[in-house]
Amino acid sequence: MKKFKNIIEKLPIIKEDKANHFIYGISIFLLTKIIFGPIVGLATCVSFGILKEVYDHFHPNHTFDVMDVIATIIGGIVGALIILL
Repeated sequence: MKKFKNIIEKLPIIKEDKANHFIYGISIFLLTKIIFGPIVGLATCVSFGILKEVYDHFHPNHTFDVMDVIATIIGGIVGALIILL
C-alpha cells in the first residue's frame, strides 16, 4: 500500500483551470458531434478554445494562455477518441 501511495504522490497535479478547459473541450465536442458530426465537433472545440483565449487577451483581469487552448483541444480529441473507438 505504501508503494501505491508513493506513486500517487509523484503524479503531476493538473491546475483547476486546465482541468476545466479539458472538460469543456470534451463537452463542446460531444454536444456539437451529436448535431453536426465528429469533424464539425472537433473544429468547434478548436475554435472555442482559441476564441476564449482571444477574449481573455482583450479583457482586464484575464490573460491569454496557450496551454488553455491546448487543454481544450486535447479534451476534444479525447472526446473524439472515446466516441470513435
